[in-house]
Amino acid sequence: MFANNPVPIIATHNNPLINIRCNPDPYAIFHDGMYYVYSTGYHGVNVLRSKDLQVFEHMGFALSDENRVAYWAPAVFEYSGLFYMYYSSMLKGETDPHREFMQVAVAGNPLGPFIYQKTFYDEFSIDAHVIEKNGMLYLFYAANRTEGDKIGTMVMLDALLDPLTPACKPRVILAPTIPQEISAKNRPGYNRDWYTLEGGFYFEHKNIGFLMYSANGFENEDYFVGYALCDTSVPLDEAVFTKYPNENEYHPLIGKDAYMNGCGHNSVITGLDGELLIVYHGRDKAESAPYGSGDDGRRLCIAEIKTNGKQIEVVQRI
Repeated sequence: MFANNPVPIIATHNNPLINIRCNPDPYAIFHDGMYYVYSTGYHGVNVLRSKDLQVFEHMGFALSDENRVAYWAPAVFEYSGLFYMYYSSMLKGETDPHREFMQVAVAGNPLGPFIYQKTFYDEFSIDAHVIEKNGMLYLFYAANRTEGDKIGTMVMLDALLDPLTPACKPRVILAPTIPQEISAKNRPGYNRDWYTLEGGFYFEHKNIGFLMYSANGFENEDYFVGYALCDTSVPLDEAVFTKYPNENEYHPLIGKDAYMNGCGHNSVITGLDGELLIVYHGRDKAESAPYGSGDDGRRLCIAEIKTNGKQIEVVQRI
């Protein structure tokens, strides 16, 4: 079904600020017979729409503010008839990427426009994913931690009192353990190797909890998707997440191959036939432009996945 990655995209707008082929950090939802995919954009949050997941229409920006730039990793959560977008961005003129803070905006429909409501944390905080379980709301995200033997960006979990109010009691649920997770050797300012675990996405299937994540660095060709497991009978506030197959083995679910590299930052959606699909970005090796050369290079990709006990398997990738 998805043998022609990257996924074809057509434009239904005339916004010159948007490169329609570039859709990093894709987050997919299904609503009222349509699929929507939100993605990172410098001038605003991109939104794609599709009936069949074969061809997507680029609908323009779902959120944009002339005073802000670098809209990272939006995630949209439908709750009580409203759509909440969790994302990070910076003030125009800011040059420090660590000034990316988690924000939330609200709209009455999936295309927006989403209207900013508030900022959650006063520290670097990115890559949201919100779920509801047993009447409770939970926020997965990524933040920096510089204590311990391995420092860097790690996956966090915090409860939400409501869609606009974090409990502000976050804890690290996924920390670095292997050298393949290093995104920068001897990082300036820290004089230590910097590890990156980000893009947390949690789902449950057949009574097993899967926490998918991306590791290494999105600008690197070795960016990859891994996953961890937890016991679903335990409240998420207390759950312990263990990497598959173990804490010390490099076992990417999706990474570079003969066709693409820099593959990662995914969400999961159910297809029209009930199949599980991983939605992620990758850079086509046939396109020679490297990251930072003008065209970001990250293209929307989709593959079918299946769970086999505690293992996730990719059915078809390209």
